[in-house]
Amino acid sequence: MSASISEQQHGFVCSSGFAVLQPKHINGDVLLTYLRLPLICKLMDLYTSASMYPAISESDLLNLPIPKFSTVTEKAVEQSLQSARQAKQRASQLLDAAKHAVEIAIEQSEAEALAYLRSR
Repeated sequence: MSASISEQQHGFVCSSGFAVLQPKHINGDVLLTYLRLPLICKLMDLYTSASMYPAISESDLLNLPIPKFSTVTEKAVEQSLQSARQAKQRASQLLDAAKHAVEIAIEQSEAEALAYLRSR
């Protein structure tokens, strides 16, 4: 499992089963995307131990090959991730609006619910 930690999450508590990486020569989003590539996940699986709680040691993780990506590639990855985050946020807003519209339809009328959705 891999995740990006935001500044707002500084100081949060999590399991001791995580390694926290602070990238120095690679953009954090690019590193996260790289670590999620199926081929890299398979490579990490070769180093995992245990079966109920599989883990890779921090030293094995730090010894994974991490190529130097071009600025163009890093910018493309960043742009794709930004678009994906915006789409996810919009989808969440639409879902919330749809839930509220169902409540309006139940409590008031279908016409009111449709009017609410059109105003969004």
